[in-house]
Amino acid sequence: MNEELAAKGREGLTKAAQFLAAQQGRDGGWHSQTYGQLKDGAGVTALILHAISFLPVDSRQKLAQPVDRGLAFFDAGLAKRKTIASPDGTLDFPTYAAAMWLTCRQRLGKPAPPPAAKVVREYLLSAQVAEERGFAADHPQYGGWDFLGQEDARGITTGTNISVTAHVLAALAGDLGSDKRVDAAVGRAKAWVLRCQQPDGGFCFTTEPMSLNNKAGFLDEQRSQPRSYGTATCDGILALLAMGLNGGAEPVRKAAAWLTERKSLELVPGFEDLPPELGWQRGLRYYYYASLAQVLSLLPDPERTARREALVKLLVAAQKPEGGFISDSDRMRENDPLIATPLAMIALAHCC
Repeated sequence: MNEELAAKGREGLTKAAQFLAAQQGRDGGWHSQTYGQLKDGAGVTALILHAISFLPVDSRQKLAQPVDRGLAFFDAGLAKRKTIASPDGTLDFPTYAAAMWLTCRQRLGKPAPPPAAKVVREYLLSAQVAEERGFAADHPQYGGWDFLGQEDARGITTGTNISVTAHVLAALAGDLGSDKRVDAAVGRAKAWVLRCQQPDGGFCFTTEPMSLNNKAGFLDEQRSQPRSYGTATCDGILALLAMGLNGGAEPVRKAAAWLTERKSLELVPGFEDLPPELGWQRGLRYYYYASLAQVLSLLPDPERTARREALVKLLVAAQKPEGGFISDSDRMRENDPLIATPLAMIALAHCC
């Protein structure tokens, strides 16, 4: 990447971080003004801290006060719910939030105190769809991660997906080989993740049969063959890497080849043939940019460099004057700047 473009990307990254810092609430959390479900703040705050943790060290240091206030925002909720929650105990995508809390603290150089880390790790282990929740090994969702822990959804699953599973595997990766429960959980997860990989090398969102959560739809009328799409494929790669596979492993190579062949950034690959009125073609763009940027190193050059440059150009052009990002699609809440901006930051941080 030429230095002029890289400098523009770094400038955009700084502006985005400043924009988010200015949106922080008095209580230290970030609260959506667009979606009531996200107003309590746990999910959005975890996402924003997760994004900040990818910034260069000098940029993170300039945000030390907002970061410390953001981390302290979770203290009361953690004491009440034994996982990452808003101060009043409200749960908001708690499995995602717990996983991002653990990983971002490591990257920020502020590892969680051992008692708190143990409690949150227990919550994550209880959120896996497995025997402890009442699921046998032949259940189609066995091995994936649920949105909720066992105590919050006992005996049922609210659904597994490759995105939350990738985040949890990243959060548990540091305990691989030293914790038998984590090793067992990752062993179950590996089989689940590989079931998400399709014959073309790409990934679908979930192993749940006929699920509409497989956003790209299906190749057959019986809805037994889900289509691969870009965001799920990137998350699939991240899940495989978190489990210890390297770039040369066959599942990783096949998924990287799928991405290499599909260059679109304006439309998320896999949604090209879907009716525009469904909203998926542009509804997952920032999620895709954030996940794609994290796996670009696996693509061959010159495609890796070309894709990185194209992504930075797109994001620099899309940034609002005040520093935030926002989508014109509400399909996945990317029309909320507190969602789109941290996702854009993750992409820029990995590209510049």
